[in-house]
Amino acid sequence: MLFVTAYGPELEVLYFFIQKQTRAHGNVSRERIYASFVPHAQLSSKGQTKNIDDGLAYLKSAGLIEGEEYYTSSFMENQEENTPSFSALLLRSFRKMEQNFPNCSMTDHLYITLLEQVYVLPDRVWVSDMHTAINQLELAKQIGGVSIEKVGAWKRVMEFLGLGYRLGNGFYCQYHPSLLSNIIGQWSKQEGTLQEFLEEYLQTWLPCINARGEIALPVASTFHFLEQQGYFRLSRQQDSPSRPYLGTRQLRGIEIV
Repeated sequence: MLFVTAYGPELEVLYFFIQKQTRAHGNVSRERIYASFVPHAQLSSKGQTKNIDDGLAYLKSAGLIEGEEYYTSSFMENQEENTPSFSALLLRSFRKMEQNFPNCSMTDHLYITLLEQVYVLPDRVWVSDMHTAINQLELAKQIGGVSIEKVGAWKRVMEFLGLGYRLGNGFYCQYHPSLLSNIIGQWSKQEGTLQEFLEEYLQTWLPCINARGEIALPVASTFHFLEQQGYFRLSRQQDSPSRPYLGTRQLRGIEIV
């Protein structure tokens, strides 16, 4: 149930609240969550807790929490500055779900692969009518189509995660530097081939390779910006048998600074 009425910020707050309660008490009840986020929750109607219920359903479908009436969350490995952001954690979970298909529903599989199907593989950053573009996909046809409301919810969450910007009926897909730098900071190596970094690491967090095997446009300019800002250095490594990237620059090596 990823195609729910979600906005983004509430997902992050819910996740870290459940994580904190898991750390302190082992789990947290749905009623405790209501009491913490909905004023006078004990007197609330079902409608007043719908956003919380949708958020819980979303986080559970995404694999970040477990439970029904009592919820638990995975522990973060440490509290250092370089820990994955919520956006990075959610996107990595999406990639794991994609690899495990068909263990998730067809609808959830469509949700988590939209970015790759609509933007990354065809190598584009702008789609003016997302509703039409999504419903032209074969998987969308198989599930009976996706409503405008659900497309709008997808766009809101993707913008919050740092994957682009909503513009009218469209969506401009451009990965935010803070998201990409946070993911780069999790790499266990200091240096290696660009092919290894992209295909074996970055791709496990978020889609970044187009159908031609090159760095896709939604990530290319952000990658170049971070290089200019000194987050890493790229090199030719002409003796390396690995694949070169970034067009005529023919770059094969990366070193994290």
